[in-house]
Amino acid sequence: MGRYDEKRISYAKQERLLNLFCDTICDLNNKIAIRNFLKDLLNRNERAMLARRLLIAEMLSDKRSYREISERLRCGSATISRVQRWLNFGRGGYQAAIRLRRDVNR
Repeated sequence: MGRYDEKRISYAKQERLLNLFCDTICDLNNKIAIRNFLKDLLNRNERAMLARRLLIAEMLSDKRSYREISERLRCGSATISRVQRWLNFGRGGYQAAIRLRRDVNR
């Protein structure tokens, strides 16, 4: 994903843009439309990075070691550590996504 200077956009505007983005995804109504939107929005590497973060969170919640995660997903300990921090101290988004995925896969 491209870099930008978050200080150039006010926090309030960043929040409005995030809300607009979330509303757009919710309004797409089905998996195919969301998938097509994400494929248009993100390049292959960006999509893989997002999916990999979710897999890292799932593996961490299953008490897998950093070494096992790193070897299996080909990612560095810094990425795993960042996901671990968000998993433990974030807003609960990872936990909600993991619960949802596990409920769907039952």
